[in-house]
Amino acid sequence: MIEENGTVLAVDDGFAEVETIRTSSCETCRARHGCGHHTIAKVTNSNRMQMKAIAPMPVKVGQKVVVGIPEDTLLQASMWMYAIPLLGLMLGATLPSLFTAQTFVSILLACFGFAGGLYLARRKSQQETDNPNFYPKILRIDSSQKQSIEIVQSF
Repeated sequence: MIEENGTVLAVDDGFAEVETIRTSSCETCRARHGCGHHTIAKVTNSNRMQMKAIAPMPVKVGQKVVVGIPEDTLLQASMWMYAIPLLGLMLGATLPSLFTAQTFVSILLACFGFAGGLYLARRKSQQETDNPNFYPKILRIDSSQKQSIEIVQSF
């Protein structure tokens, strides 16, 4: 289970709008120099993200929670979003080379294959909109956060 800390912004009928602050572990990663995520994280300033999460327990606005999503769900979504368009691109580029020596046809069909893969990924995404397995879930209320204690001074 991949977990992230967040704050509840709104609660509505079994769902909660949760804001997380993206914490990047790029500085400790050995592959950060060849990673696109590290480059994008340096360029962009936005590390706040809002998500709709399933709330199986009663939560209140402002509460700190831990949200999670199963690894296999993330892997399946990544497969559809990255591997299928890439497979379409590669098939579109290699299949025409078996029949013709013109590179223009290969380039054109590679673009069509990539666009077809993106279309299939979008269709899959639309089909899974109501699937609760693809929504993050509030796992627990985060009690590890420091509680603020009011300090009263007496003179």
